[in-house]
Amino acid sequence: MNEKSIFKEYYFKENFFDRFNKNKKENVDVIIPLFNTNELWKKNLYSFYREIPINRLLIGNGGCTDNSIEIVNKFPRVKVIDQTSNCSLGYCIKELIENVKTDWFIYLHADVYLPKNWYDKMKKHQKDYDWFECYQKLTALVEFWPEEQQKQERAYSGSQIGRTTAFKNILPKIDDDYLYRNEDIIFSELIKEEGFKYGRVNDAFHYHQVMNRRGEKEPKLKKAMIERERDKKWEERMFNMQARGIIKYLKPKKYLINIVNNSIYTLYNLGVLDWQEFKDWTKKTNPIWLKYINKKGSWKQRMARFVKKIYRKYKNAAKLKGNYY
Repeated sequence: MNEKSIFKEYYFKENFFDRFNKNKKENVDVIIPLFNTNELWKKNLYSFYREIPINRLLIGNGGCTDNSIEIVNKFPRVKVIDQTSNCSLGYCIKELIENVKTDWFIYLHADVYLPKNWYDKMKKHQKDYDWFECYQKLTALVEFWPEEQQKQERAYSGSQIGRTTAFKNILPKIDDDYLYRNEDIIFSELIKEEGFKYGRVNDAFHYHQVMNRRGEKEPKLKKAMIERERDKKWEERMFNMQARGIIKYLKPKKYLINIVNNSIYTLYNLGVLDWQEFKDWTKKTNPIWLKYINKKGSWKQRMARFVKKIYRKYKNAAKLKGNYY
């Protein structure tokens, strides 16, 4: 199996290649609004210069507090624009586009890595569109503590130390049959049954990697669920701007209505929604939206809550029924 891991590519040392020097007739300006970056920022920049004939790299500094600007300033043809006084990402992008001097430009995020031949594949579609994008493949590089391990009694495999004599009477019981992805549970319980002591220490840990294994027969991992730490002020600002931005600049469409109502319901749940003020603002700003907004969320959210409510009632009824036996 010769599949190349994207993670290996992320951290593989490569020589800097500047496509600008290859064909200067194709050169385009690239814009990137910046407010701090991740540890792959330099590597991402390598991919930008490798794939794109960059005429100028226009960086909008929204108030970086890390070394992002210091890193990018070491690359050729970089222009940094001070955007620390701006309030919104959209206005930052507007200013960056106003600084573009090429017929076409490319807008990138700082946390994007471009695979080989990206620009060649994209450029072919310039005849079809005036503003277009490609699909994204997500890579999750996040370390976190699984919450369930603090609450559950079950054992977790990965790194364990055992007294050999404690397994003396256990090993003869183990047949070549059903121990797979349950061996951690079974060994810990058998240890206790034999009168030995099982435990979990809290002053050490290991990094457990969730990724596809080379040559593994089990199905490939499909996706990872990412959850942010809760920050009420950050959520309030984000969902407020999301809802008001769409209402102000766009006409209602089905998917836009869902996004807006999802945002409104989140604000409602956070306890920060002034419904009368929001309706008054909508009436003044873009009244066509008035008949579509709903503080109880989108129809999908309302249906999900209804199903959850029915399930909770059914579960509670089942528990009560069980108590009679």
